[in-house]
Amino acid sequence: MPKDVSANLDFLRAVAVLLVLGQHLARRINPASVAPLTYIGTFGVLIFFVHTSLVLMYSMQRSGLRGRLLLKDFYIRRIFRIYPLSILAVTAALALHLDSGVNGIPGLSHGPFPGVKTVVCQYLLVQNLFHMGSIVNVLWSLPFELQMYVLLPFLFVWVERKRSWWQLLALWGASLFCAWAQPHVFFLSRVSLLRFVPCFLPGIIAFALPRTARLKALLWPVFIFGLVVAYALIPGLETGWFLCFLLGLGIPHFQEIQTSWVRFISNRIATYSYGIYISHQFCIWFAFDKLARQSAWLRFGILAVLLVVIPILLYYCIEKPMIRMGIRLAARGRKKSPVPLAPSNASSPQESVAEQAG
Repeated sequence: MPKDVSANLDFLRAVAVLLVLGQHLARRINPASVAPLTYIGTFGVLIFFVHTSLVLMYSMQRSGLRGRLLLKDFYIRRIFRIYPLSILAVTAALALHLDSGVNGIPGLSHGPFPGVKTVVCQYLLVQNLFHMGSIVNVLWSLPFELQMYVLLPFLFVWVERKRSWWQLLALWGASLFCAWAQPHVFFLSRVSLLRFVPCFLPGIIAFALPRTARLKALLWPVFIFGLVVAYALIPGLETGWFLCFLLGLGIPHFQEIQTSWVRFISNRIATYSYGIYISHQFCIWFAFDKLARQSAWLRFGILAVLLVVIPILLYYCIEKPMIRMGIRLAARGRKKSPVPLAPSNASSPQESVAEQAG
């Protein structure tokens, strides 16, 4: 296992993507269901937000870059991480004449070709700024990630200088007020990112907190599943704000998972998680729409194969090459001598590779 991999964060990311998959599969099987399983995917996305902000803070810390070099490195690598698969998903949906939520069908189904403005917004991932839904519904979260990326390097510099977690707590409290006020204030109507800032900031709080790791590793899955159950019982974004806050506070206090099979499975799912997230609705559509007349055994069997094979292909054919290209482009123009890493007063765990975030 590479030294820069955190089994705990891999487990967290794996749980997050499986929650999203579970919700969409449950809703496609039984669209009328109101069971808790049909809400937990939203919490999976909120977990992604916490995870992403945390691993990107550690990525910036490891890079040792500051100033314009930090901004250049960060933004170029994020662009090459997020956009290739999102562009592929939108293109595939347009080519197959698919859209989300058409005729009341959860997930993807055949629909009319959208207008030019809609298509452009989908490709640029700015749907939320124009109050439009996503052609591929899982893409709804990516605009919020991209818009939060604008702020993360500046928050990183501030946290590295201050290392004052109580000031971050005050900032989280302010973000909570802004998130509550956003739908009620006219001039904030297009700043829907404010609704999710309380979910991103806990990752930064976890970064700023000293790592104590006094709680046994076996309690980490219990803690995560406890948060999932709490959200399932009281679903809603407001609940998610506070559960993400608890997650951010809890992350530094757990020892790393050492069970080899849990580490392996979590790492594999985490590695392919973005591909799973982007492609699973297409897999579900193919199994339940194109194969609708086939037996349930065949449909579920093919679905299982697609859910494994397609994310692996996406990772090795698109994600990994694009990540490497982003790293090479970001590195152009740097001085040959390494930039020394700024000293830090807080210890950090063996973190997930930042390229797996997003």
